[in-house]
Amino acid sequence: MEEEFDIEKLKNISERLRQINSKFRLLTLLKNAKEEYDKNNYEECITNCLEALEHDPENPVALRGMGCSMQFLGNRDEALRYYNLALKFSKNKEIEYTLIGALYYIEDDLDKALEYFNLAIDENDDYDPAYEGKNQTMLENHLKIIDLQDSLIKRELM
Repeated sequence: MEEEFDIEKLKNISERLRQINSKFRLLTLLKNAKEEYDKNNYEECITNCLEALEHDPENPVALRGMGCSMQFLGNRDEALRYYNLALKFSKNKEIEYTLIGALYYIEDDLDKALEYFNLAIDENDDYDPAYEGKNQTMLENHLKIIDLQDSLIKRELM
Protein backbone atom coordinates (compact mmCIF):
# COMPACT_ATOMS: atom_id res chain seq x y z
CA MET A 1 0.00 0.00 0.00
CA GLU A 2 2.77 2.42 0.93
CA GLU A 3 4.68 1.51 -2.21
CA GLU A 4 1.65 2.41 -4.39
CA PHE A 5 1.40 5.73 -2.56
CA ASP A 6 5.10 6.45 -3.24
CA ILE A 7 4.69 5.59 -6.93
CA GLU A 8 1.70 7.94 -7.15
CA LYS A 9 3.69 10.68 -5.42
CA LEU A 10 6.56 10.20 -7.89
CA LYS A 11 4.14 10.40 -10.82
CA ASN A 12 2.73 13.66 -9.46
CA ILE A 13 6.20 15.11 -8.94
CA SER A 14 7.19 14.03 -12.43
CA GLU A 15 4.11 15.70 -13.93
CA ARG A 16 4.75 18.91 -12.01
CA LEU A 17 8.36 18.98 -13.18
CA ARG A 18 7.19 18.47 -16.77
CA GLN A 19 4.76 21.40 -16.38
CA ILE A 20 7.47 23.61 -14.89
CA ASN A 21 9.85 22.69 -17.71
CA SER A 22 7.16 23.48 -20.29
CA LYS A 23 6.43 26.87 -18.69
CA PHE A 24 10.15 27.65 -18.54
CA ARG A 25 10.51 26.76 -22.24
CA LEU A 26 7.52 28.96 -23.08
CA LEU A 27 8.95 31.92 -21.15
CA THR A 28 12.34 31.44 -22.83
CA LEU A 29 10.70 31.43 -26.28
CA LEU A 30 8.72 34.58 -25.48
CA LYS A 31 11.85 36.31 -24.16
CA ASN A 32 13.76 35.33 -27.30
CA ALA A 33 10.88 36.54 -29.49
CA LYS A 34 10.90 39.92 -27.75
CA GLU A 35 14.66 40.26 -28.15
CA GLU A 36 14.44 39.46 -31.87
CA TYR A 37 11.54 41.86 -32.30
CA ASP A 38 13.51 44.62 -30.59
CA LYS A 39 16.36 43.97 -33.04
CA ASN A 40 13.89 44.18 -35.98
CA ASN A 41 14.44 40.49 -36.74
CA TYR A 42 10.76 39.89 -37.37
CA GLU A 43 11.18 36.53 -39.09
CA GLU A 44 13.09 35.18 -36.08
CA CYS A 45 10.48 36.67 -33.76
CA ILE A 46 7.80 34.82 -35.72
CA THR A 47 9.77 31.56 -35.44
CA ASN A 48 9.95 31.91 -31.65
CA CYS A 49 6.28 32.91 -31.38
CA LEU A 50 5.15 29.96 -33.49
CA GLU A 51 7.14 27.58 -31.30
CA ALA A 52 5.65 29.22 -28.19
CA LEU A 53 2.18 28.74 -29.69
CA GLU A 54 2.93 25.02 -30.07
CA HIS A 55 3.31 24.92 -26.27
CA ASP A 56 0.35 27.23 -25.60
CA PRO A 57 -1.90 27.95 -28.61
CA GLU A 58 -3.90 30.53 -26.65
CA ASN A 59 -0.96 32.58 -25.40
CA PRO A 60 -1.87 36.24 -26.00
CA VAL A 61 1.75 37.42 -25.75
CA ALA A 62 2.85 35.09 -28.55
CA LEU A 63 -0.21 36.01 -30.60
CA ARG A 64 0.54 39.72 -30.09
CA GLY A 65 4.13 39.11 -31.13
CA MET A 66 2.91 37.43 -34.30
CA GLY A 67 0.59 40.36 -35.00
CA CYS A 68 3.27 43.00 -34.46
CA SER A 69 5.78 41.12 -36.61
CA MET A 70 3.24 40.61 -39.39
CA GLN A 71 2.37 44.29 -39.28
CA PHE A 72 6.00 45.36 -39.60
CA LEU A 73 6.47 42.90 -42.46
CA GLY A 74 3.57 44.60 -44.23
CA ASN A 75 1.02 41.83 -43.83
CA ARG A 76 -1.88 43.83 -42.43
CA ASP A 77 -4.52 41.11 -42.71
CA GLU A 78 -2.42 38.56 -40.82
CA ALA A 79 -1.54 41.17 -38.20
CA LEU A 80 -5.20 41.91 -37.63
CA ARG A 81 -6.00 38.20 -37.48
CA TYR A 82 -3.38 37.62 -34.78
CA TYR A 83 -4.42 40.70 -32.82
CA ASN A 84 -8.01 39.45 -32.81
CA LEU A 85 -6.90 35.98 -31.72
CA ALA A 86 -4.89 37.54 -28.88
CA LEU A 87 -7.93 39.62 -27.97
CA LYS A 88 -9.97 36.44 -27.64
CA PHE A 89 -7.58 34.97 -25.02
CA SER A 90 -6.17 38.08 -23.36
CA LYS A 91 -6.84 39.24 -19.82
CA ASN A 92 -5.46 42.67 -20.79
CA LYS A 93 -7.65 43.44 -23.78
CA GLU A 94 -6.66 47.10 -23.73
CA ILE A 95 -3.32 46.07 -25.24
CA GLU A 96 -4.90 44.37 -28.25
CA TYR A 97 -7.45 47.15 -28.74
CA THR A 98 -4.61 49.67 -28.75
CA LEU A 99 -2.58 47.62 -31.23
CA ILE A 100 -5.61 47.34 -33.54
CA GLY A 101 -6.22 51.07 -33.15
CA ALA A 102 -2.61 51.77 -34.10
CA LEU A 103 -2.92 49.54 -37.15
CA TYR A 104 -5.95 51.49 -38.34
CA TYR A 105 -4.21 54.79 -37.54
CA ILE A 106 -1.26 53.82 -39.72
CA GLU A 107 -3.71 52.95 -42.51
CA ASP A 108 -5.26 56.41 -42.10
CA ASP A 109 -8.62 54.94 -41.07
CA LEU A 110 -8.96 57.41 -38.23
CA ASP A 111 -12.58 56.63 -37.36
CA LYS A 112 -11.77 52.93 -36.88
CA ALA A 113 -8.59 53.83 -34.97
CA LEU A 114 -10.56 56.06 -32.62
CA GLU A 115 -13.13 53.30 -32.10
CA TYR A 116 -10.45 50.85 -30.95
CA PHE A 117 -8.59 53.35 -28.79
CA ASN A 118 -11.92 54.07 -27.06
CA LEU A 119 -12.48 50.33 -26.54
CA ALA A 120 -9.04 50.13 -24.93
CA ILE A 121 -9.88 53.03 -22.61
CA ASP A 122 -13.23 51.45 -21.76
CA GLU A 123 -11.36 48.28 -20.84
CA ASN A 124 -8.74 50.06 -18.70
CA ASP A 125 -9.04 53.79 -18.15
CA ASP A 126 -5.48 53.91 -16.74
CA TYR A 127 -3.84 52.60 -19.91
CA ASP A 128 -1.77 55.53 -21.17
CA PRO A 129 -0.89 54.14 -24.64
CA ALA A 130 -4.61 54.10 -25.52
CA TYR A 131 -4.96 57.76 -24.56
CA GLU A 132 -1.81 58.63 -26.51
CA GLY A 133 -3.18 56.85 -29.59
CA LYS A 134 -6.57 58.49 -29.19
CA ASN A 135 -5.04 61.95 -28.78
CA GLN A 136 -2.81 61.48 -31.82
CA THR A 137 -5.76 60.26 -33.87
CA MET A 138 -7.91 63.19 -32.82
CA LEU A 139 -5.09 65.61 -33.63
CA GLU A 140 -4.62 64.01 -37.06
CA ASN A 141 -8.35 64.25 -37.70
CA HIS A 142 -8.33 67.90 -36.66
CA LEU A 143 -5.40 68.65 -38.99
CA LYS A 144 -7.25 67.02 -41.88
CA ILE A 145 -10.26 69.24 -41.19
CA ILE A 146 -8.03 72.33 -41.14
CA ASP A 147 -6.41 71.29 -44.42
CA LEU A 148 -9.83 70.78 -45.98
CA GLN A 149 -11.00 74.19 -44.76
CA ASP A 150 -7.84 75.83 -46.13
CA SER A 151 -8.31 74.22 -49.53
CA LEU A 152 -11.96 75.32 -49.64
CA ILE A 153 -10.97 78.90 -48.74
CA LYS A 154 -8.31 78.92 -51.46
CA ARG A 155 -10.86 77.67 -53.98
CA GLU A 156 -13.25 80.47 -53.12
CA LEU A 157 -10.49 83.05 -53.50
CA MET A 158 -9.69 81.85 -57.02
